[in-house]
Amino acid sequence: MLMSNNKLVITLVNIFVYLLVFGIIIYAKMVGMQSYDVFYEVVKEDGLAEYLTTIFLLGAAVIFGISAFRAVRSGNRKQLLLSIVMVLLFIFGAGEELSWGQRLLNRETGEFFSQYNYQGETNLHNLELWGVNINKLIFSKLMFIGLGFYFLVMPLLVWKMAWVRRLVTGFGLPLPRLHHVIALLAQNAIVLSIGLLREGELHELSLTSILFLVFLAPARRVFGIPLEKSSGE
Repeated sequence: MLMSNNKLVITLVNIFVYLLVFGIIIYAKMVGMQSYDVFYEVVKEDGLAEYLTTIFLLGAAVIFGISAFRAVRSGNRKQLLLSIVMVLLFIFGAGEELSWGQRLLNRETGEFFSQYNYQGETNLHNLELWGVNINKLIFSKLMFIGLGFYFLVMPLLVWKMAWVRRLVTGFGLPLPRLHHVIALLAQNAIVLSIGLLREGELHELSLTSILFLVFLAPARRVFGIPLEKSSGE
């Protein structure tokens, strides 16, 4: 996406984000073993983890916004379509993370969300409709499957199937590098070992930070096979 000739800058950003997120997760695990109250300060609503997650979501939206601008200039309609969809998706994610600024603006929760949102917030992912927890169904189970496919299966398909590779390069879909996959697995393994309420906030922080880094500097090769630039790039 934004891979430039200045590899040093990209490397420094990667190091900073990894140190920051690993540091927060390890700190949360350590304090969680001593005091849940201190752990809660990290993962609470409008807390450190939530704000950083929002920043990474907005950062991803900015990256795809720049990609959309470049696609317009080059006339790459496929990349433009993907970029616009991703911008909207990550802006939506950032809005949901902060309940659309409800607490920041000190707004009351509307009647619908007061009735169906189990946290009494103005967002969709905490809704419970007809006995179905939207968060667990869509934002946990289905998202877990989708992200597992993206990080683990998609690179294999791109490696093995030429038509998948052409599709990925045609739309300009960024793919993770090996260090992204390793970092994601390591971070979430640590989070899973915490075993405390609201540890999901740390999963979200880990995922959004890794996605931000993927989009900032995606893989140029998959198992040694170069990802050719699509026409118009």
